Amino acid sequence: MFVDFFGYPINFALNSQEFVVGYYIFTVASSLLLIKETKKRIHDLRIGIKSAVYAPIAFGILAGYLFTLYPFVDKIPILNWSWLGYNIAFGPFATQGFWGVVPFIPILLYMFIHINHVEELYFRKSKKMVLVWAFTHLAMGIKLHMALLLVPIGFLFKYV
Repeated sequence: MFVDFFGYPINFALNSQEFVVGYYIFTVASSLLLIKETKKRIHDLRIGIKSAVYAPIAFGILAGYLFTLYPFVDKIPILNWSWLGYNIAFGPFATQGFWGVVPFIPILLYMFIHINHVEELYFRKSKKMVLVWAFTHLAMGIKLHMALLLVPIGFLFKYV
């Protein structure tokens, strides 16, 4: 352990329950700072609902991948890598079953309204930014092969 993080080994900071709690506090606080913009974001989503006609393509790509390649690709160690080893939004609480995840759904939906706006604003500007968007999901615990799957989906919504 080469680096200390406020007196703790670096793997403590990256894999601990305290990190996940800190992540939630940071993201919720960031979203709450935008509370005045929530009404506008919901209005923007209503205006953009026409692009939902392309959602079956994205879901088709995802379903095709999950039913054909996922069982094989998930066994390749390098493609199975993710930063935390689980999805940061649900992973730590998914082991508690349905009731471990349910309390977080309302705040996650609220945060996704604002996160979606930022994604559309910054990550749909260029092909390079679509790639950055896809691989940024690694920091949220998404596996590498799932981040690779996000690339064509990101390009789909860049050009829609």
